Amino acid sequence: MLSMLNTLIGLKVLLANKYHGQRLYFEAQAHLEAKEYKTAFPLMKEASDLGYEFAPAHVAMMLLKGQGVTVNWPDAVKYLGIALERNNKDVHMILGMAYGIGGYGLRRDLTKAEYHLMQSQEKDNDPAAEELLDMLRKRKGPFGAKEIPRPKIPW
Repeated sequence: MLSMLNTLIGLKVLLANKYHGQRLYFEAQAHLEAKEYKTAFPLMKEASDLGYEFAPAHVAMMLLKGQGVTVNWPDAVKYLGIALERNNKDVHMILGMAYGIGGYGLRRDLTKAEYHLMQSQEKDNDPAAEELLDMLRKRKGPFGAKEIPRPKIPW
């Protein structure tokens, strides 16, 4: 009986966290739309920390773009990994681009870039992913020979 009670309490806490995370996510989205990035970032991060499945990808994008926070690509990649763990397969292309470009403290890794771009291309049969893979393999465009941080990337 005590075990069942503990399970029910745990379930109640889990559901309360999920609801709170969802509420924070939508509040953060409203601030993002208003370009109030410094207000949006901590809300989105907390929503992610509470387990709301869509929040990690948004936290990552804000870290990649420096919206309300200092640009931090290694942390962005961590949040993109969390998004993948929560079955958000749409982040493969972003991971492929980040690893392929490198910079801002993220070591360029063309093997990981190719893997993620291939995953994106296979998932959606996306011509953009196919084109990026071709550019990567030929070391053209953003995947050229030099690893340089690019402050204005049109994500």
